[in-house]
Amino acid sequence: MKIYQKKIKGCDDSFFYEDTIAETDKHILIACGKIRINQIDKKGNYVGMYDGKARDEFDLDIKTDEDLEKIGNDYDDKYSWDMNNWFAIFEKDKNGDLLDEIDTLHSYGEAINVLKKLK
Repeated sequence: MKIYQKKIKGCDDSFFYEDTIAETDKHILIACGKIRINQIDKKGNYVGMYDGKARDEFDLDIKTDEDLEKIGNDYDDKYSWDMNNWFAIFEKDKNGDLLDEIDTLHSYGEAINVLKKLK
């Protein structure tokens, strides 16, 4: 198995990863989906979006899964999730083209373990 993105300490959520994570001769593990954190002002109006690339100016310091859990809680609902992300394992043909999706998982560790077990 070839790993392209090693696990980041404290980061099991796919929020922290993009595109191809690892692959074997027959399968590939990819971080999929979109994640956005919407910022809301005191009047309840949408004022910006954070997508992991700091497109807007946010006072968030998201470095671990624990930090992600604060959204909507520790920030007094100033931020809200618009999130649909996961890890997906796909089967590949002999040319490396993607075939069927084999499994979807929500943790880096679990996804790597499933990929290791596939033959």
